[in-house]
Amino acid sequence: MNLTAAMTLGFAAIVSRWYLILLAGKAWGGISKAHPEYAAALYASGLDMAFYGMGPLNWTPLFRWPAPVGIEATIKRLRRVVLGTGLLGVAALIYVPATILYIARGG
Repeated sequence: MNLTAAMTLGFAAIVSRWYLILLAGKAWGGISKAHPEYAAALYASGLDMAFYGMGPLNWTPLFRWPAPVGIEATIKRLRRVVLGTGLLGVAALIYVPATILYIARGG
């Protein structure tokens, strides 16, 4: 267990979360112009993000609904970023506390 690796992984998870938020914000204009009803279902409200810790995108429309015509590439990119951010977050949630506990136990 390496503290530098844990800190780097935690930092990468935080940066990827911010990248997801920025990318979702950038894509919002094109999606809302092309398909306003899909955009209303896809994006979480600011209150949900602030109070419940939700991400900027709702999972059901993103992964279970077919991508509307004209914005398939944008939706595929959002899906990839959400999955990558989720994987980094899960890895950080496992490795960082394990490293801290390992060091705290004298390892």
